[in-house]
Amino acid sequence: MRYSWRMGFLCAHRAWAGVLFAVLWSASMPVAAARTPAEPSLLSSAFRETIERGVANGAYASVAVGVIDGKRRDTFYFGHRDGTQSKPADDDSLFELGAISEVFTGILLTQAAIEGKLHFSDPVEKFLPTSFPFADTRLGKITLAQLATQHSTLPAQPANLFPDDIDDPYAGYASEDLLALLAFQRGSGQGRETFDSYSVLNAGLLGHLLGRVYQTAYAEALTTKVLAPLGLQHVSFTDGGNLLPGHAHGAIVPHWHYGVLAGAAGLRASLPDMLAFLQRNLTPEDTSLRSALLLARQPLAAGSADQFGFGWNVREKSDGAASWPLVWRASRTAGFASFVGFRTDRQRAIVVLGNASEDVAALGMAWLGDEAPPPAPRASDIIATNRLDDYPGLYQIATGNEAVVRVTANKLSLQLPGEFPRRLRAADKDVFFADSGTLGVTFMRGIDDVNGLVLHAGGSNVSASRLSMRAPRLARAPIATTAGARSAVAGDYRLDEASWLRIASSAQGLTLQWTLGERRSIFAYAPDRYTDAEGAVDLRFLRDAQGQVARIHLELAGAAREAAPLRRPLP
Repeated sequence: MRYSWRMGFLCAHRAWAGVLFAVLWSASMPVAAARTPAEPSLLSSAFRETIERGVANGAYASVAVGVIDGKRRDTFYFGHRDGTQSKPADDDSLFELGAISEVFTGILLTQAAIEGKLHFSDPVEKFLPTSFPFADTRLGKITLAQLATQHSTLPAQPANLFPDDIDDPYAGYASEDLLALLAFQRGSGQGRETFDSYSVLNAGLLGHLLGRVYQTAYAEALTTKVLAPLGLQHVSFTDGGNLLPGHAHGAIVPHWHYGVLAGAAGLRASLPDMLAFLQRNLTPEDTSLRSALLLARQPLAAGSADQFGFGWNVREKSDGAASWPLVWRASRTAGFASFVGFRTDRQRAIVVLGNASEDVAALGMAWLGDEAPPPAPRASDIIATNRLDDYPGLYQIATGNEAVVRVTANKLSLQLPGEFPRRLRAADKDVFFADSGTLGVTFMRGIDDVNGLVLHAGGSNVSASRLSMRAPRLARAPIATTAGARSAVAGDYRLDEASWLRIASSAQGLTLQWTLGERRSIFAYAPDRYTDAEGAVDLRFLRDAQGQVARIHLELAGAAREAAPLRRPLP
């Protein structure tokens, strides 16, 4: 082989390269040995194990967690979308946010104030037509700030909420219904100093009024003024293919929609978008909505444990040496649970989204507070063993009254004296709860059969013994009525300020429905006397001298009540 200067240069170059590589490799060895170990996960193994155990226990379906700690952020997905064979949720999955929607309504309110379109002290009546016919003019004096902080005196839900589908109760509630409620509602003062109870009407009405301020639908105003500027492309009120199914007690349940009350709930969102939203709150200088974000979380009103901003809860936390505000909001709907929270002192934030009704707020609060996670929840695996036919009958309450338990169309209901039947859902073996969530029932067993029950309400427990295994019912034979007679008694009636009745004509006769209750058929068995097939309600229409219905006398589980027709107030 002919040797050339070029070959000599290449050989020398390769030799020097080999020496240089060896030196660099040797020099790098101590550095590699002393390399800092990988940073710990933002979600500790204890939190991950708790969530995984909750999934295995059947309490959770799919859980999505997003966390921010300073400049670090991460997302985690657990469980299954639907059934143990399905995949976990992912970045495209959508969850119901429920009442967390109120946080966005609060930001829209503060942005409208910054734009000079309103003042927080403005009354409701300012945004309604001139001379709006309030039955109680005090209602028109409720301020926007009182609505935003849950400090108005509005009832827990609209008295004229007569759902077509009781499993999606707010879906059909329209602006005409809301305005009718405002026109007829009575007993609503200007507000209260402290928080007493939650009302979906507060933020629902606020959202509707904000739509009127911007002369468009609330959803459009929210998208244009808040969601788009924050870059939240996957937060909306629409159902899409990526919306996960909701679960409660092992069963799939319908999604909830809120109609004109969308300002109170109804948003759907992905985990990445909610994490981005919290980042905007931690570093608001990065968005054009900086002032609105900061103003919405300022504590303005008092509560039992927290103060209230516009949609946010603000809890003062202390470690003994210093204190800081923990800003948060949580929600549960029929089949979803959610939590968002942050603390600016450490630039930390967390989102927890689940498509099961099991609460996730304790997880979020524990992580933000540097506390150990709560025990993993457990779903009962013996609900399916409940036989509804074990429970019907007449029960003698310790207070001297009687309660009636019925089974109709494979559904269990409880009727207390003076009240309409409440549907009961199973929570455990012999344990049920009412749809409102404010009443629970535990059936007690003797050697062979159910021999009593315990009512759980308002922190009290009241026992009742079983008198019979059949619900009492008087046999009533229907009589024929004319369309004119049925039309004459149809209309809305006031039972009390929180409960109204609606009687409507149908092709089959008349239907009766009460606030947030089921619609059931009633038939005449005597002139101006009506009842239903179960005998749960008995109505007698009482007329004035002109033959008009003046009031309704009702018999409900052995107790009498009266309802009066709603009369439109004069302008």
